[in-house]
Amino acid sequence: MSGLLAGKVCLIVGGGSGIGAAAAGLAVRDGGKVVIADIDGDAAERVAGSCGADGMVVDVRSSASVQALVSDVVRLHGRIDGVFHTAMSVPLVNKNDRRVTELPEAIWETILSLVLTGTFHVCKYVGQQMLQQGAGSIVLTATSDALIGQAGIDAYTAAKGGVIAMTRSIAAGLSPEGVRVNAVCPSFVETPHQRGFLDDPALRARIEAMHLMPIMTAEDAAELALFLLSDRARYLTGGIHVCDGGYTSFKGRMDMLEIFDRAAD
Repeated sequence: MSGLLAGKVCLIVGGGSGIGAAAAGLAVRDGGKVVIADIDGDAAERVAGSCGADGMVVDVRSSASVQALVSDVVRLHGRIDGVFHTAMSVPLVNKNDRRVTELPEAIWETILSLVLTGTFHVCKYVGQQMLQQGAGSIVLTATSDALIGQAGIDAYTAAKGGVIAMTRSIAAGLSPEGVRVNAVCPSFVETPHQRGFLDDPALRARIEAMHLMPIMTAEDAAELALFLLSDRARYLTGGIHVCDGGYTSFKGRMDMLEIFDRAAD
């Protein structure tokens, strides 16, 4: 069997839609033995059926649920070589997150539980299995909005900022024993949950103007995650890998030399 992930047991947490679903299909294509886990069991089974993977249910907010998932994957395949953790509710953030002064405390707690506590549960119990094996790769999903300021999503950026910090500290703790830990930081991604923004021509134009390159697809973001799961990334750990089409690298689409020249006239 050939391929980037040939023979590797890959767990995609949050694989029922979006980047996770794209990653699942690509991982199977690249030779992986893939398990898709999602809080929406029907979605997990649907994606699994479309690409030849296994589908399971998990609620990352629950320690017991994550422990059961890890046990089931190991029972089925004997090990876990890589996990791509991308469980998230985009509608939850898009419809409910706010700037801090208007942010309901219940929403703050819900988003932190899903994003930050969920990441803790996945890293703890998958990490324990990988330490037993003496090897493994954990890839977490953060966001470019945790690297720069973006108004109106204060719970989301706080939670994802925690994921970035955890990536580094967890890597420092686990990598000497063979477990690599990295994070990917996408910006806007073409997924069904973002259609409300991207199908509106005026909004899409504004979003595109925030990037140097076209808005990426779910497959684009997934490709980076799968590379980090693979042995080709065997010396990469503790890294925060930005995949954002230039979103975080510039202030705006303007030519400063032209502005300086006009100011000098």
